[in-house]
Amino acid sequence: MRILLAGDTHGNTGHVRRLLDAAAELDVDVIFQLGDFGYWEHESSGVRYLDAVNRSARSRGVDVYFLDGNHDKTSLLMESYGDRRDEHGFVIVRPRVRYAPRGHRWSWCGTRFLAFGGALSLDREQRLAEERRRYEKALRKESFRLGAGRPAAEVPDFAGTLWFPEEEGDDADIDAILTDPSPVDVLLTHDKPLRTVPAFNRKGDPRCLPNQERVQRLVDAYSPSLAAHGHLHFRYTEQLPHPDGAFTRVEGLAADPMASYDVPGYRVPASWLVVDTADLAPAHDPTAAQAETGR
Repeated sequence: MRILLAGDTHGNTGHVRRLLDAAAELDVDVIFQLGDFGYWEHESSGVRYLDAVNRSARSRGVDVYFLDGNHDKTSLLMESYGDRRDEHGFVIVRPRVRYAPRGHRWSWCGTRFLAFGGALSLDREQRLAEERRRYEKALRKESFRLGAGRPAAEVPDFAGTLWFPEEEGDDADIDAILTDPSPVDVLLTHDKPLRTVPAFNRKGDPRCLPNQERVQRLVDAYSPSLAAHGHLHFRYTEQLPHPDGAFTRVEGLAADPMASYDVPGYRVPASWLVVDTADLAPAHDPTAAQAETGR
């Protein structure tokens, strides 16, 4: 099974169509997008985006899966679609568009996957300030309407329209995932593992580190052969060693062009990576290695 892993798309319909075109040309079975997909159905533009992605995916015969980033409103997603699941447990957002909740596990062609979305937004305060500005503007507009003798109208509340409180998981989420010791061959996340050191890192602020540590806990616990993420908007590959001699290959993927003006060496093809489950080695099982050596 061939999978096109894709970095942040941010609701960029043209870029998603480009990904779907690449998937069709490369004989890919599915696209799996690694967060900041553009789930904004609280806005009419977000609804149009999802409908357009679904139509494009249908026309190319390639389904689109995604996990959540810090800029996806997953509370609304789960409220709207959480009870609509397919045979693999994915949330059906559109017939050709499906969501992997945090901690979701599944197997494709014998390869075992785990998804863990979310990250911290460094621009949280700016987004909250813009929500307040929009609300105050709406209040002023309503006061003018009332002053002109028009009937009172409801003033929209802009809270939760630009910044989403559910943007990152917590330690309890990781604790819950780790209660299942089943092997994981491929770990898909939005944020990067703490121990990777990419040459360009937009998320080195200390406030970002707790969530990166959560991702690192998953890498350390499961020793997946592959871990892929978005969020940094930068393409890099790194090998993370484990104490038992195993390695996890980490692939950080770039984003859509409109979000990449400041990324050194950016190229559009750096925003995707094709992997084949036939080429992925099973995850190394540290407990099995210990049993074999008698440690």
